Amino acid sequence: MLFKFLWKTCPRGLSALAALLIAMAAQAQDVTAELIQIDLGRTYGLLSPKPAVLRATSVKPTNAESKTALLFFVGWPGMLWLPERIDSSIYLSRVRQSGFYALTRIEDLPRQGIRLVLVDCPTDEWGVAQRSPDPYGCSDSYRASERHAADVSQLIQTLRQSHGVEKVYLMGHSYGSISSRWLAIRLGTTIQGSIHSASMNSPGGGRFTDYASSVPRMDMGKATAPWVFMHHQDDQCPYTRYDAALAMAGPDKLMSVKGGIPKGDPCGGGHLHSYLGREEPVMQAVARWILTGEVTRVVGE
Repeated sequence: MLFKFLWKTCPRGLSALAALLIAMAAQAQDVTAELIQIDLGRTYGLLSPKPAVLRATSVKPTNAESKTALLFFVGWPGMLWLPERIDSSIYLSRVRQSGFYALTRIEDLPRQGIRLVLVDCPTDEWGVAQRSPDPYGCSDSYRASERHAADVSQLIQTLRQSHGVEKVYLMGHSYGSISSRWLAIRLGTTIQGSIHSASMNSPGGGRFTDYASSVPRMDMGKATAPWVFMHHQDDQCPYTRYDAALAMAGPDKLMSVKGGIPKGDPCGGGHLHSYLGREEPVMQAVARWILTGEVTRVVGE
């Protein structure tokens, strides 16, 4: 029906559609996703112990290597539940449809020579409600621990030894920033810098009390590598207040996002909290800071 409609309404409809499809295919092929799996040397489960594994997907240009990597920790529930195998084209197609800014524009960083590494929680932290938006695992008890830093250190070592990575940056969004901030403190000069996006600054309460419970113990002054915060100035999520981000980062280390679309869950993967309508300038600001160190004070204006 689409082809018939285009042909009747526009003589060049089919050729335009063909050009669009070719462009989309080329876009899909200029980056590739690879699964990285690391045996952490420990087991979990009482009746039938299983090896604990840390998985991540590395997205890079198809025909080039990236010596700079950004390790990204997603927001709530903070887990990807990556399977043992992935198909690159299917994986990229699905994440582009997620609605979350870093995934809908998953090609942006690799096209500028920055490998985007989406880091999952280790399998022994998945909890009992796996693949659920209401999890029981990978809370602050793990994210604030030395074990988390040791696990991610193994991932960094693998990227450097087996994938040619020389520079490593961290970025966490919302609840994922609990990881990025603690890792920035614990990993020292092992990393080259960290970005903390829409950072969670108060605990969830109830049975979620442990989520962001470690925020009062964080001291970003102990992070030796450069760091910066990114936050929407009108973020409406009660757990990620802009004024708290400004107090933590100060005006010199804060990229303030303006404008966008306040639609959906105020704490979810869209809305102003996740820069809906400002995805492109946000990713541009991230790349600019990694490549040049420039802090874009106002993003999206």
